[in-house]
Amino acid sequence: MRRRVHQINGHKFMATYLRQPTYCSHCREFIWGVFGKQGYQCQVCTCVVHKRCHHLIVTACTCQNNINKADSKIAEQRFGINIPHKFNVHNYKVPTFCDHCGSLLWGIMRQGLQCKICKMNVHIRCQANVAPNCGVNAAELAKTLAGMGLQPGNISPTSKLVSRSTLRRQGKESTKEGNGVGVNSSNRPGIDNFEFIRVLGKGSFGKVMLARIKETGDLYAVKVLKKDVILQDDDVECTMTEKRILSLARNHPFLTQLFCCFQT
Repeated sequence: MRRRVHQINGHKFMATYLRQPTYCSHCREFIWGVFGKQGYQCQVCTCVVHKRCHHLIVTACTCQNNINKADSKIAEQRFGINIPHKFNVHNYKVPTFCDHCGSLLWGIMRQGLQCKICKMNVHIRCQANVAPNCGVNAAELAKTLAGMGLQPGNISPTSKLVSRSTLRRQGKESTKEGNGVGVNSSNRPGIDNFEFIRVLGKGSFGKVMLARIKETGDLYAVKVLKKDVILQDDDVECTMTEKRILSLARNHPFLTQLFCCFQT
């Protein structure tokens, strides 16, 4: 009989019989069972997860086909994790399991690789299949997304990035419609267009809010700045510099791209 393939976020999971003790690469818990097929394994990147965890995978599969698709459709992607690991050969003094495929790191010396930042342990053969999610707690991220009623592998299926040329063209069209007076105010985003969900983080003179556009349901991170505090601390130039940097950021592993900005 042909086994059923569960395609989640690029992974192709199939129920697999595990011949040795194995840990889940998502929740890091032991996969129990002796008889039958204990867990699900991706047939491309060989990661092993619980049956209950396979639909919670946040990171995409690292197979070559998915990488090419991501490069060709990078302009349409607004949510992604791209923080590469920094692996070094490591000697383990106690039995250690691979955080990707879940099996034991065999050997006496130089059994595997360890990320010097997040301390992730993997086989040498698994290095090419590990997703670039250094420092990201995938289980907590999936739990937060599930609490908001979102699928980790399908956060916003209709969301697309709008290029600055498109925005500029729309601005010119709205200017022509307004007989040269100015840009139509109905096309400008405002605070009334967003539904604020929760606070993602706070800084010295502002905070970042998770918001959802009421019309389309797309998710955005909205940074709210207190203008009186900025003027008091003489940080206007710093704020404008940050705005210019985020406006130029595109396909960067550590910076998000600025979509639009407005003030009240």
